[in-house]
Amino acid sequence: MSTTDPRIRRFTGVQRLLHAVLAITFLGMLWTGLCLWSPTFAAVMNRSVARPWHEYFAIALGVAFALVIVLRPRDITAFTREVDTLDRADIAWLRGGPRRLLDHRGAPEQGWLNAGQKLNTALTMGLMAVLAITGVLLWLAPGVPALRFAGTVDVHDIATILIVLLVCGHLYLSLLHPATRRSLPGMVTGDVDRAWAREHHARWVGEQEQR
Repeated sequence: MSTTDPRIRRFTGVQRLLHAVLAITFLGMLWTGLCLWSPTFAAVMNRSVARPWHEYFAIALGVAFALVIVLRPRDITAFTREVDTLDRADIAWLRGGPRRLLDHRGAPEQGWLNAGQKLNTALTMGLMAVLAITGVLLWLAPGVPALRFAGTVDVHDIATILIVLLVCGHLYLSLLHPATRRSLPGMVTGDVDRAWAREHHARWVGEQEQR
């Protein structure tokens, strides 16, 4: 790989497509969920309309993930291995505390994802699993009384609040914060500024340049 090119490929087309599907379906589920939850929003979209659309968005997201798992299993395996691995550099990064999110100075060299991104991804995927399980229970419960569990709605709502907080932090770092918003083009074109990548993900850049 050329080391003189000012840009470096960070995300593949499949990764960008899945990210776009996730963003669209998440916003769709959030909006329709608010219409189901709040009378104020229900005045804009009737609950009888919001409910099936909430389910459609959830199904679309599930189908997208299933297709990637079936068609690109190596990508899923590599991504899972990346998120699931915390080495010494990651632990040192985390020891820097919350300031690491805003100030990268003095941080140890990071791979494709830094330790904060790994933690955020793991929490997001965990909450998505909780939302999927409780969502299926709520979907099937009207026809299957045995699946009616007290507190299912509360767990679904709490998981929604937590994942919305994570998404808000993600949006701030990717759209507004000066040190991290330069990563945004990666999700649009797939490429990011090589100098920026070397500053924030030096170990990964070095591995790419040695190929």
